[in-house]
Amino acid sequence: MKIHFKSHRKKSWPANALLYNISKLWYRRDPRLWVFGTHEGMKYDDNARYLFEHVNREHGQEIRCVWLAANEEVADTVRKTGGEAYTFDSEEGRKTARRAGVAIYTNGLDDFGPWPKTGGAKLVFLGHGVGFKQTYNAKYSGTALIIKKMMDKIFSWIQRDLTIATSEFNKSQRISIASLPSHANIAITGQPRNDIFRQQGLREKVFKALGLHDDQHLILYLPTYRNQDTGNDSLKNIILNLCNSTELHDVLVKTDSVFVAKLHPLTPSFDIPENDRFRIMNYQEVESNQELLAAGDILVTDYSSVCVDFSLLQRPVIFYLPDKDTFTKNSEAVSDEFYAICKENECFTPAHLSSLISNPSLSATDAINALFESPGIKGSCYSENVFQTINQLFCQQ
Repeated sequence: MKIHFKSHRKKSWPANALLYNISKLWYRRDPRLWVFGTHEGMKYDDNARYLFEHVNREHGQEIRCVWLAANEEVADTVRKTGGEAYTFDSEEGRKTARRAGVAIYTNGLDDFGPWPKTGGAKLVFLGHGVGFKQTYNAKYSGTALIIKKMMDKIFSWIQRDLTIATSEFNKSQRISIASLPSHANIAITGQPRNDIFRQQGLREKVFKALGLHDDQHLILYLPTYRNQDTGNDSLKNIILNLCNSTELHDVLVKTDSVFVAKLHPLTPSFDIPENDRFRIMNYQEVESNQELLAAGDILVTDYSSVCVDFSLLQRPVIFYLPDKDTFTKNSEAVSDEFYAICKENECFTPAHLSSLISNPSLSATDAINALFESPGIKGSCYSENVFQTINQLFCQQ
């Protein structure tokens, strides 16, 4: 596989490699000042958000937490929750980034801006979920992998001093994807965003937002993104077939369920005739994806890592894969473990999906948890696990 130098990350790699490494020599860093970011600064969400709020709430007297955002809209959202936030290009934002002793991100160092000023800080990679796709260095092999590893030693958008994981299996994934050395700091802590599942009242909150009755059942459909290679129109056709399925409608009526399809944020919107049992959900209708998951009775998904989060709730997961051959042929490689888990609760037609909804099973859920939930962290506060790890590694010197 060739390395294609077309994306922002690859185009700006030479300049960032130079500036980032030089910046390590410029600034004194405070181990009690932590900066947070996610999704290139365009959101206040994900693992970074929930860890940020936990540290502010439980350890705010000892740690100063600052959120770095791409624009004032996101920064204002953070401030309304009581957090401290600045934009990348503001004077205070630049100053904070240059003084922070710990920088915590989910997607990449561009979570702190296209020209991150975190060189010299201890970098903590939380990740944007865990799943089965072979991304980053796991996509490369042969000479391309050798070149990529050499480049990573100079500068990498996902370089880190600490990586969090959820299990030994996930730990091995993290090592492979980022070509981490055997001595790398990898802590099995769980994902901070999933602490929300322990909160009370989320089901009522989501049901009210969706206009559902308390005694109804919520079937969530959260498919992954399809690009041009995997079929731009395939998801629209999949959802249309589900909407028109008499078998599915009959099952929803019989079980007093509502089937809610929430599209990936990158998926173009399209019009589908909705009814009282089947609806398309606007991406902004609930505050967070995790709140929506907490309210669901059954999750229907495909290749999305959302199944790993939902399985922690000990509720049924169904894999609906009508375009399996096309998607897997043209998308990033998916690990063998994914196909093994799918066998537990896999379907390809609306009729088969309907039968699995009628007779829900926890077989896929149990298989997912066996891979991704370490017994050692079960029932613990994931955010506190991450905080204690960072504090012990980087703040006790």
